[in-house]
Amino acid sequence: MRYILVLVFLLVISGKVLADESVTIFVKETSYSINSSDEELNSAELEGKLKQLRFSLVTLDIDYCAGPVMVTEVYVALANANPSVKDVHLKASGNHEQSKCKNI
Repeated sequence: MRYILVLVFLLVISGKVLADESVTIFVKETSYSINSSDEELNSAELEGKLKQLRFSLVTLDIDYCAGPVMVTEVYVALANANPSVKDVHLKASGNHEQSKCKNI
């Protein structure tokens, strides 16, 4: 019984560690946000926030209206904030209606 409790405890602890090591960055048309935060960030603010977090896995959720400069800036912010990132996953979001894009 004691071994089962120890195993459950270790699984709970490892789940929390993995949760802290993953971050999702939403790349919007003119701003960024991290995880579930509604705070809109520019590239300098994004880099500052990323320096405060511990992570090794990143998911970039790129909006259809986000231009190539926005995507480039997020990669630069990642490289400056945490050069030891192991994996970056790309995810597309939004739709293709150009009328919704303001800058592109």
